[in-house]
Amino acid sequence: MMQIEANDAAALRAVLRKDLDAIAHLEEHAHAVAGTELVRSQTEALGFTIHNIYNALDNSFVQISLTFENHVKDQSRWHREVLEKMFLPVPPLRPAVLPATVHSLLADLLAFRHVFRHSYESTLDREKTLALFHRWADRGQEVRSALESFCAQLARASQSSRPQNASE
Repeated sequence: MMQIEANDAAALRAVLRKDLDAIAHLEEHAHAVAGTELVRSQTEALGFTIHNIYNALDNSFVQISLTFENHVKDQSRWHREVLEKMFLPVPPLRPAVLPATVHSLLADLLAFRHVFRHSYESTLDREKTLALFHRWADRGQEVRSALESFCAQLARASQSSRPQNASE
């Protein structure tokens, strides 16, 4: 069960749908790149795509957190804290967004994004980059399904939170 106003639920669903669509397009690109013999530029392209997949996920997580909890205690760990919140139910506001089975994958994607963004002088390790992408390819559907399920719950919550028309 969720406690959310209909307009907030609709707005959040729109953001989540946009992010899920972006992830689908990014995955198409990543599969095309990962299916080739990776040279440095292709490894970097795959890394950039993995980085962007996590950015889309992170945007969804931040929007969910802002909609329901609206605070982060430790600003230096902002993204880690937001990710951790997605695994916790926040009764009576919302259920957990993600299953525990994807925690390790998402923590590794977050760490990869951090390295990708802040490591200007190093080269991505081809094998590690490919391995992380393959983990996403194997388990990403669990994340997408969890976000789709959350969208469906938002739709139900917005239906139940709408005021009934006096003529009904």
